Amino acid sequence: MKKLLGITTIILLALIVGGLFTFKAMDHTTEKETQNEDLDSVETTKSEKSEKSQVADETANTKPQEQEKAFEVPENPTGKDIESIMHKMTHQKVRAERKTGAVRITPDSIDQLIELINEVQPNNSQELLKMANHWKNGNYEHIVEEHNYFWSHEGGGIGKAYGRLSVSEESEFIQQNFLR
Repeated sequence: MKKLLGITTIILLALIVGGLFTFKAMDHTTEKETQNEDLDSVETTKSEKSEKSQVADETANTKPQEQEKAFEVPENPTGKDIESIMHKMTHQKVRAERKTGAVRITPDSIDQLIELINEVQPNNSQELLKMANHWKNGNYEHIVEEHNYFWSHEGGGIGKAYGRLSVSEESEFIQQNFLR
């Protein structure tokens, strides 16, 4: 009887220790995957800067004005034009069934956007400035709602945002839309 109790105790201890090692290994694997995703994001950002510089060098001789502007501003811009630009900017951050158009969110494009809002002074300029300033400060907490605000103002039918992109999905969107 003592022998059976001793063997059972040893088996239980072995199972507990084995379970702990398995749990720790799985936790470590998840941690490494997260670190790798962060490293991939950093590497993507570095390669984006490199590719952006290369693209800038290649286009410097052809269209220098395009280098200065983050997006095309129509002649005599209106509030609707600004909303359209901002709508396209949100596409970089949101998940939607369909997205039409894209304007890259960068510090320069946000500065240009704020300048444009201040210049045009549309009826909803306070709301637009609030959104743009959130983006300028890296706050994309309400980006889905902001996208859907523009989407509905443009008579949205297909393409309502239903979530935010992950860092890797956003990197892929940037790669596909801006770094060809």
